[in-house]
This record gives sequence, structure tokens and C-alpha cells, in this order.
Amino acid sequence: MSKEVVGPSEPIETRRRARNVSRSRDMLIALENQVVNLEESVGNMKEMLELVEGRTDGFDSMQEQLRDFVLDSLDANAEKVNELVESTTKKLTERDENLEDMVLAMKKEMKELKGELTIYKAALSNGMLSSRPKQQAMDVPKPEKSTDEKRGGNAIGT
Repeated sequence: MSKEVVGPSEPIETRRRARNVSRSRDMLIALENQVVNLEESVGNMKEMLELVEGRTDGFDSMQEQLRDFVLDSLDANAEKVNELVESTTKKLTERDENLEDMVLAMKKEMKELKGELTIYKAALSNGMLSSRPKQQAMDVPKPEKSTDEKRGGNAIGT
């Protein structure tokens, strides 16, 4: 059943339609405003993203520079440590050679001393060193009288 009312009901429907159209327009305007706000936000976000990317690029560049600096410093320190190790090794080698020379000289001297000791032992066992030379009498002049004694004073000396 359909109700067809002609006449006075037309203005009511027109008002409803006008109200619905007005509501739709309001909603459409609100949506358009939201879209505009959203587009502005997206634009702001793009600007911020570009700014952040620019700064992170700067950080990446700084990170690379820092890494290069650290590696250069480590290389320089490694070179200095290597030079120090080489210098120390050279000095220790020289000292080792000197000590070896000293040990060889001491061994040679010990061999000579052992030879002399063997000779002395043989001489002692043969009795060569056991006989002592006789002491010879030596004339020792007596001291002269001092000048005080010649004058009649006390003797000076022994």
C-alpha cells in the first residue's frame, strides 16, 4: 500500500529533502575540511621527514668521519707499537749477543784458570812449592841522631 498524498504533504517532503540536502552539504563541507586538514598534516609530515632525513644524513656523514678517525688513530697507534716492538726486539737481540760473548769469554777464562790450577796442583804434589827460600839478612842503617840530641837536648825519634 502506498500512500499517495497530493497537496499539503508536498511542502513537508520538500522540507525534508532540503533538510537532508543541507545535512549532506554540511557533512560534505566537514569532510572537505578534514581532507584539507589531512593534506596539510601530510605536507607537514613530509617536510619533517625531509628535515629528519637531512639530519640523519648529517649523522651518517659524522659517523663515517668518526669511524675513519678512529681507524686512522688505531693504525697510527699500531704503527707506533710495531716500531716499539721492533726496537725492543733489536735491543734484546744485541744484549743477547753481548751476553753470549761474555759467556764465551768467561768459559775461556775458566778453562785457562783450570789449566793453571792443574799446574799448581802438580807442582804442589811434586814438592816444588813446599821448599821455602831461606831468608837473607839485610843490613838496615840506623837513623842518625837528631840535631837536638847533638846540642844536648832530648832525643827525637826512636
